[in-house]
Amino acid sequence: MKYLLCCSAGNTVGIDEYVSYSEIDEEGYWCRYLEINANGRALRYSTDRAADKFGVLPEGKWDEAEGSKSEYGVGCHISRELFDAAWQSVRCING
Repeated sequence: MKYLLCCSAGNTVGIDEYVSYSEIDEEGYWCRYLEINANGRALRYSTDRAADKFGVLPEGKWDEAEGSKSEYGVGCHISRELFDAAWQSVRCING
């Protein structure tokens, strides 16, 4: 598994500000995704709950080269422990 923390701050493509935590499997697909928007609204998705009226689990494969482009903001690899702490502690409007 790969664990990522991404922040859209400083992006140059007009993405709304957010911070996200991603769990990505060995094949590059998202397993769990947590997004916290600038307005404080947090959303959580997993393979068990891939979509709802607010959004969806990211589709397709994670592309390290594409995701590392500074035009989207900044990102870094994090530990599973940090990901799990965020996953368990952040209150989300969608459960």
